[in-house]
Amino acid sequence: METVKKILKIIGKVLIVLLIVLVLLVLGLFVYHRIMISKNRTFLQEKGFCELASAGDYSLNVQKTGNDEGKHRIIVLSGAGPCYRFSMKEFAGQFQEDNEVIFLSRPGYDGSDDTKDAMTVERVVESYRTALENAGVEKPYLLMPHSLGSLYASYWVSKYPDEIEALVNLDGTYPVSVENPQQQGGKDMFYYLANLGVGDVAFHAFVPKDPKLSADEQRAYDIMYVSTLASNALSSEGQNIDVNKNATWEALAPNDVPKMYLSFRDAYRTVEEVQEYFDNCGYKEDLVTVYSEDFTGSDADREGYACQKYLEEIEKNRTDELEPFVEKLGNCEIRYLPGSHFLYEDKPEECAAIVQDFLNGLDD
Repeated sequence: METVKKILKIIGKVLIVLLIVLVLLVLGLFVYHRIMISKNRTFLQEKGFCELASAGDYSLNVQKTGNDEGKHRIIVLSGAGPCYRFSMKEFAGQFQEDNEVIFLSRPGYDGSDDTKDAMTVERVVESYRTALENAGVEKPYLLMPHSLGSLYASYWVSKYPDEIEALVNLDGTYPVSVENPQQQGGKDMFYYLANLGVGDVAFHAFVPKDPKLSADEQRAYDIMYVSTLASNALSSEGQNIDVNKNATWEALAPNDVPKMYLSFRDAYRTVEEVQEYFDNCGYKEDLVTVYSEDFTGSDADREGYACQKYLEEIEKNRTDELEPFVEKLGNCEIRYLPGSHFLYEDKPEECAAIVQDFLNGLDD
């Protein structure tokens, strides 16, 4: 019995020591993270990855690239994620010789100041407008949103058409009417881990380095990614998704501003195109499983069934959401290039050629 007590006592001491070490480790990570915030901001600014302009109570990163005397001032509005300056590197490079390309970051994104304000579409658009004004970017703007950025751009062009030269929407989120829209969700695990400092020391355990980036670009990418995950604004944006979809839908108003919606995910027209996407996407088995849940035939026919169901869903998206959105927005043409949601990364030249054709029409 005495031996058992001694063993339990030793185990208890070991557990206490381990707990103390864990607490010190977490505390050390947190302190390191807080110290690095200002150093990282300085690095971004000194290396030209962050150009802050006041948006009122906070400042946004208004990063200017390309030809500042070019034909158009293309304002890139990111989707629900950081580092578009880098993910769009090849695509944006197609326009930078003849145009100024400006990566306009929202609160909490890519070196911009964070905020605890609710990220409503109205507030975001006003902060965009103020930051561009204070950064000295001349109107009119050519808005180029991707994904979630579509909500802000669509609201913007509907409310302030005189400020907008044209709108190029890259596979953007569709505004829709939402009955009794409410905030949803909350802060996720990544928010808390990022604020503890885990991302500062273990980011590349989860996200591989990009061989196409220089050392400075990779460090800037890491800083922007982790700081965005740690922001209140990113969490608020997710919570307000239905609120913003509905507010944008209600604000849509036709006008004479030329617009183009370039569809990727909902551009498939044939089962063969869907099959090619399944084969190359990297998660084919997951797609087949999801889209064949109600299948009762042989395994040999399961994949074909899943492709057909996927195609039917896409056709429904076009009919129920894309086409009503474009019609209500007004003066907007739809062009199709089937592929992933981030097709501008996979096929930058093909995507850029379609956009350039649209831009050429503006210059005629």
